[in-house]
Amino acid sequence: FPYTTLFRSRLQRSGMGKTEMMGSREMRRAVLGDVPTILALLQKRIDWMDEKGLYQWNKTAYLTVYPAPYFAERIRENSVFLAVDGDKVIGVIALFDVDPRWDNDKDAYYVHHFATDPAYPGLGREMLTFAETYARNAGKEVLRLDSQKVNDDLSRYYEALGYPAVGECIDGAYVGIKREKTLNG
Repeated sequence: FPYTTLFRSRLQRSGMGKTEMMGSREMRRAVLGDVPTILALLQKRIDWMDEKGLYQWNKTAYLTVYPAPYFAERIRENSVFLAVDGDKVIGVIALFDVDPRWDNDKDAYYVHHFATDPAYPGLGREMLTFAETYARNAGKEVLRLDSQKVNDDLSRYYEALGYPAVGECIDGAYVGIKREKTLNG
């Protein structure tokens, strides 16, 4: 996959360039057989949120709203990517062309189901960089995402990565902050 090269190149430029530090980390498209592993990774992150006292997926019945058949369909649409370290899945991210929470007024990818294994600090930043480059290469104008309104730490994280707040969204029990990063330039 060209995604592997893209991800490894970014890791090398970001200071993780020593091959022994990087190991065999790479990005790849998810396949149907990955669904149980994706759900397990999301559950691991939900458990981490509970341990940290955060309000995010752990309070919104996330895996009930997004069960295995949902992820299987997204994989069939080729919209789910995984970060892997050898054979271990350590991150998941989905990139959608449209999002009902947005006006879809710009040529964008929308980030969803973005999670990393807590044992891999810094991986989230690398995966977002992958998504930005992937979107830019696809001719997208912006990369959009949303985050739980009451999660101040996550808000600061996204803002530090260049994703300012541009609005709010409500979806059932979820109240989010819409964020957008311009990719041109």
